[in-house]
Amino acid sequence: MRDSGYFLEIVHAGMVKAGLNVNAIYERLGYNAEDLPLREMRTPHQLQAYFWETVEAVTGDAEIGLHLCKHMPVFHGEVLEYLIFSSATLGEGLDRALKYLRLLSDALNVRIVKDAQGARALVKGTAADAPQLRHTEICVVYELINFLKSVTEQKFAPQRVALHCSQRASQADYDDTFGCPVSFGAPESEIWFDPAILEYRSPRWDPDLLKLHEDLAERRLSKLRRHDLIEKIQKLFAQRLELDQLTLEDVAEELGVPTRRLRFELSRAGTSFSELLSDFRFALAKRLLASTDEPIENIVYLTGFSEPSTFYRAFKRWSSMTPVQYREQKRAHRRLARASATR
Repeated sequence: MRDSGYFLEIVHAGMVKAGLNVNAIYERLGYNAEDLPLREMRTPHQLQAYFWETVEAVTGDAEIGLHLCKHMPVFHGEVLEYLIFSSATLGEGLDRALKYLRLLSDALNVRIVKDAQGARALVKGTAADAPQLRHTEICVVYELINFLKSVTEQKFAPQRVALHCSQRASQADYDDTFGCPVSFGAPESEIWFDPAILEYRSPRWDPDLLKLHEDLAERRLSKLRRHDLIEKIQKLFAQRLELDQLTLEDVAEELGVPTRRLRFELSRAGTSFSELLSDFRFALAKRLLASTDEPIENIVYLTGFSEPSTFYRAFKRWSSMTPVQYREQKRAHRRLARASATR
């Protein structure tokens, strides 16, 4: 499961506005904050626990997610927001937008329920129960409330919130942050509201724009699915490359996809099976040459080549260097870096 960079971008902006030592946080994480393409990133969901653990350690704040909320900007979800704006009512817009929630996160599930008890948004994240993910829950619920206020000209108002996580700060801190009474220990997060708001009429309703926005959402979702497909293929390369010669037909069978369909989807993604295999072999060869003392004869085998001469020709074509020259260059760079560090 992966999360888009939108969430990290919002949290990052909140940390900056709150005056946190962002560089220290990212240094611990192994990133350069200024070079991060925040919105373009799509990171494994399990990294969120490590991210929040690091933020807690740097700030010394066990309820940092709650304290960041008021510093975070309102989420503007581009195509999801457009779908709501161009729909006739908020209820219709939410029904459409939530179909494309994967664009934000594979781990997030949001449902709108309206019954005899009232109306509420049910928010469920990953099944993982890492204590640090309480911060994700709190920030997501807070952002969803403010997003709904934004798309309804501030007419949306939460009646009460039930969080899955436990209470750490004072009750007043939670109630003040969310603008309503907050309880804890719910099976999943709940945002209760007046069901009448679902009939809110969008001043930007436009059937023609709605069709354009739905087409855009479908294209982005298709692009994401193709990205997922490429990741699955790369995992197969990693598992089986040194064991046998992989073909397009082998991978299609493993994935349960017709060969013709797989070829078509890779073409739509701007690549081909042979390009993916070549790129994977090159990346693996570079990593093994630069980071290990593995004999080159073994690297030939590990990268799926049957003959050393074929591997040498391919590597020279990829890098304009022989494998030996590439390894020596990387070793020289490391020696230079160590020497600079000791001065």
